[in-house]
Amino acid sequence: MKLITTFYTAVGLILAMFCIVTAGYLWQTKKVRKSIDDVLYTANLIREGEQAQKLMLDMETGFRGYLLTGNKEFLIPYYKGKSQFTFSLALLDSLTKNHPRQNRQIQLVRKDAENWINSFATPLLESRAKTHLSPKHRQQYDSLFQATAQQGTGKKIMDQARTRFEAMEKHEEQVKLNRLGDLNFSLTRTNEIAIGLTLISILAGGITAYLFGKTVRKRFRKMNHLAYRIAQGDYNVSLEDKHQDEISSLTHSLNVMARKLRTSFNHLTKMNKELDQFAYVVSHDLKAPLRAINNLAEWIAEDLKTDDPDILNNLTILRGRVLRMENLINGILDYSRVGRQALPPSTFSTQDLLKETLENLAPAASFQVKVPAPLPTICGERTLFYQVLSNLLSNAFKYHHTQEGVIVVSARELPDFYQFEVRDDGPGIAKEYHSKVFGIFQTMHARDVKESTGIGLSIVKKIIEEKGGQIWIESEKGQGTAFFFTWPKQPETSPTSSFVAHE
Repeated sequence: MKLITTFYTAVGLILAMFCIVTAGYLWQTKKVRKSIDDVLYTANLIREGEQAQKLMLDMETGFRGYLLTGNKEFLIPYYKGKSQFTFSLALLDSLTKNHPRQNRQIQLVRKDAENWINSFATPLLESRAKTHLSPKHRQQYDSLFQATAQQGTGKKIMDQARTRFEAMEKHEEQVKLNRLGDLNFSLTRTNEIAIGLTLISILAGGITAYLFGKTVRKRFRKMNHLAYRIAQGDYNVSLEDKHQDEISSLTHSLNVMARKLRTSFNHLTKMNKELDQFAYVVSHDLKAPLRAINNLAEWIAEDLKTDDPDILNNLTILRGRVLRMENLINGILDYSRVGRQALPPSTFSTQDLLKETLENLAPAASFQVKVPAPLPTICGERTLFYQVLSNLLSNAFKYHHTQEGVIVVSARELPDFYQFEVRDDGPGIAKEYHSKVFGIFQTMHARDVKESTGIGLSIVKKIIEEKGGQIWIESEKGQGTAFFFTWPKQPETSPTSSFVAHE
């Protein structure tokens, strides 16, 4: 499976879990909303039933007041209650239309109310209104009143309606309690499901991300180690990756690069060996006739037995040219070997090495070498550092324009390097020649004036750059010369063993 496919799958699973969380929450929310609607319905039904009972009481109160006093003011609450009671029953009928049990109770209440109005209240009211017309009407009213009101006929009808309301309210109160319990349960369950699914999603997402990250990190760590080994010069490395994804392609590319570098390195090693052999043969074949020429010149000088200054000078020039040629050959060989000879690093004092270098160079007593502060102790190839220091000091002595001078050697510490300075009070170097002096076979003076191969500073530059440092000049014509160079604090290490990483 491709890495990007795996990543998308993992993200998809996490998103799916969150979708499940959302769907579960919506489902529970729907149940909660239904429970709330049921509770509100029950509350509305109970409230409207209580309102209808109050209207019934208003009708009864107004009716009784009128019968007792004959004051029509008492009929106002009666007729108002009657009108509103009809509306209240219609509303209760609408509320209970989907609930047959409650609706049946409402229909029975309506019949009770109509029975009370039609068979009890209306006849009494009509008869009471006519009592002032004649004694007969008064007698009829009294007779009707005794037969109905005094016998509790109206009260029985209304009590029966109230009983129906009370039964309905009692039932709805129980339903309300049950629905409140369901509502609380739904709310609790909603929270539990939401929290549970969220925790599961977080846990699943965390585990997926951890496993995915761990796998990718492990594989990249192996590739990083492989690349580091290659960068250190160990090309006998490879990495097995059985996956078939983008990282596998990168792993394959690193393996191909390592193989090609190994092939190139082996070829280069072979070429270097051949070059060393060639250099040895060439130097041997060139030095042999040079030594013969030098010996021949000495023999001629001994056999000639002449005091002619021109002849003696020519023989001297001949031997000097032979010596220069030999020095050139040695210099070329030294230059070619820089960076190709593995020298063991060691810890050494540059202060002591400076002292040893001066003893070997043996400059004229008129020259002073000053060290303002103790030089550091460093780790590296002592022989190479000696070559650098020896060439710089030798040039300072050789190219000084007087027979006496002052050379100052100092150093300062940088984060990753030591910066050394070799400063003299010699004739200086013009700026246009600052880069030229590091070229091979380049000299600032004619070789007949100052005998030099022109290779020394080239060797110095090559050594320093091979170590990862830099060298530069600060100088003006007639103001002395300062050579600066940096040397790493820690030498580069090369791996000595190969490995094969498996995955």
